[in-house]
Amino acid sequence: MSIDLLRVGIGLVWVLNLIFIVDPGNGFFSSFQDVALSFAPTSLGGPGVADFVAAHAAAFAWITAGLTAYLAIALVLGVTTRFACIVGGVSSVLFLLTQWASTFAIPGGTDVGPHPLYVLIYLILFAGGAGKYVAVDHWIWRTGHARLPRLSRWLAAPRQ
Repeated sequence: MSIDLLRVGIGLVWVLNLIFIVDPGNGFFSSFQDVALSFAPTSLGGPGVADFVAAHAAAFAWITAGLTAYLAIALVLGVTTRFACIVGGVSSVLFLLTQWASTFAIPGGTDVGPHPLYVLIYLILFAGGAGKYVAVDHWIWRTGHARLPRLSRWLAAPRQ
């Protein structure tokens, strides 16, 4: 049950991120290009990725918003839990790599940022079988409504 509480907790973090994105006062979409460019000097491997994202800011802003909405819904409700853990882990690794020198500032850094912790949480959720208790995934399997059993088991079903 504690694994599912952790799942819901990280899902609530994504809900808060989504609220930030959709609140017009935060200017998420209008400032996305500038934020992406601000990571150019700190990206691992140079500014190429940050420059590419900034050049296609509208597309990446919408991708980020969609990713945030998916993770918020999937983790809070327990829908496609295993797939959400993979998507969340990969996105956190990408964010970590593009913010590398901002995250690991030596000297002067005071913490490592949230992304190493997020990656660890997603690994725990995936390996621990999140979605066993309070989750739509669990209900679908228990009621026999799962379609395409192999795909469904891989995407959603926790270890039984």
